Amino acid sequence: MTMSLINCEPLIDSDAASRILGVHPKTVKRLARKGVLPGMRIGKLWKFRASILDKWMRSQIEFSRQPCPLEGGQ
Repeated sequence: MTMSLINCEPLIDSDAASRILGVHPKTVKRLARKGVLPGMRIGKLWKFRASILDKWMRSQIEFSRQPCPLEGGQ
């Protein structure tokens, strides 16, 4: 019986994630630690998938485009 290898997207570190997001690596780690940014901790290191960061960033952009509710029911 042979095992088929699953093609997984490689994990990137917080430095690479910070370049994708355009923020400091410490910001990436802080957001991941708070659960705001999707990532996983492996030992002492934070690891991320670039595709998931891209989806997260797009969702943040779409969320910020939502109109604000009118005050006073207008």
